[in-house]
Amino acid sequence: MDSLLVAMRFVQFLAMMILFGAALYPYYALDHAPGGRSARTEYAAFLQRVALVAGVCGLISAIVWLGVETAEMSGNTNAWHNAGVIATVLNETEFGRTWRWRLVGLILLPAVLIWRMRANANKAPTTLIPLLFGLVLLTGLAGVGHGAMGLGFGAWVHLGNQAVHFLAASVWVGGLYPLYRTLARADYDLAIKRRALRRFSAVGFAAVLLIIASGLLNSWFLVGSIHALFFTMYGRLLLLKVFFFLSMVALALVNRLCLMPRLDANAAGTKSLGLLLGTVGAEFILAVLVVATVSLLGNLMPAMDGMVM
Repeated sequence: MDSLLVAMRFVQFLAMMILFGAALYPYYALDHAPGGRSARTEYAAFLQRVALVAGVCGLISAIVWLGVETAEMSGNTNAWHNAGVIATVLNETEFGRTWRWRLVGLILLPAVLIWRMRANANKAPTTLIPLLFGLVLLTGLAGVGHGAMGLGFGAWVHLGNQAVHFLAASVWVGGLYPLYRTLARADYDLAIKRRALRRFSAVGFAAVLLIIASGLLNSWFLVGSIHALFFTMYGRLLLLKVFFFLSMVALALVNRLCLMPRLDANAAGTKSLGLLLGTVGAEFILAVLVVATVSLLGNLMPAMDGMVM
């Protein structure tokens, strides 16, 4: 059951981060210049498909996650298909009261997207619907993990900080695939790719600062001490997450300081574009590893609670 819960948490987190990050991407990366407008229109159609896949993956993982939580809360591995027990979890637990609204949102997202694609087949697709759903569904995840622990004002601070952490991480993680796609498309002008890179780099820098600040505050809530960071399973896994994150930062710096300045219309620029595709792809792989580590951390008791190994 634990492995299944980790897997569903991973799918849920990654799907929601891609949904929000990919939906936000065109608002800052693709401008309104003639070539940019064409790219935004083409991207909006692509985003609808991404949002639909993310919504379906989010819905399936949320249903399975609910089943696993139901089995664990009831102490009965067969309770996942007992409607009465599931109703009790949804109505009488903090997790369930949060999750039932989440399920509504995850059902509505694919339904609205499919309706819009069928009813407005001849109209330009919109990026606003995926963005709004992504914002609500992503921030809602803060209420079902360690961020929901505790009481009083400190608990609300932790909850809000966790939401900021998710949003900032999603801007970077969820934007990497659209950025890779922008760089890889042969029908996009090199000028569009340059502008997208510069703007993603600027927004990504702000996101990294927020990730670091909110991550440090989260660590203060959940780790509590240097000793706990190095001598608990939670702390060691957190250090692994930090290693993956710093590796992403290192690749981003290589892109910003070494490859982007060489990206021009000549042969050297073409070579730099190929290298950028490789480093952006590597960043995304590291981002997936970060999300996998976060999914594992969600299944462990926080370090400050004394799980000394």
